[in-house]
Amino acid sequence: MLLLKAVHLGALICWTGVLLYLPALLHGLAGRDGALLHLRFARLVFVAGATPAALLAIMSGTALFVADTIVAPWLVLKLCLVAGVVLCHLVSGLMILRAEQVSPPTGRYASTLGVLTGLLVGATFWLALAKPV
Repeated sequence: MLLLKAVHLGALICWTGVLLYLPALLHGLAGRDGALLHLRFARLVFVAGATPAALLAIMSGTALFVADTIVAPWLVLKLCLVAGVVLCHLVSGLMILRAEQVSPPTGRYASTLGVLTGLLVGATFWLALAKPV
């Protein structure tokens, strides 16, 4: 059980760290010409870093949920926040695809995604650590 919690925490740290880094990387591409190398790096970070960490975090979190058989209102709220983080993950991937096909996103969209991701991640960690009654 302790190993499973360690894997879950490590995967969460990696996943959320990359999710907070990607909007900053995309914001740096805003208004740049010839940013193909940076876009390839962003895609690599997303595909090789964020996605495997997200899958590992979700699988290990599900295993913890099943092993502990926790059923509490705070957990439902936490899972809703995690769903929001997953949506931010998907939007990050879509922004990278759009940047490769059309043009880099404006800085405003990348900044908004970064702030929203940060708020959701912070709320999720607070809720998981506080575990209100």
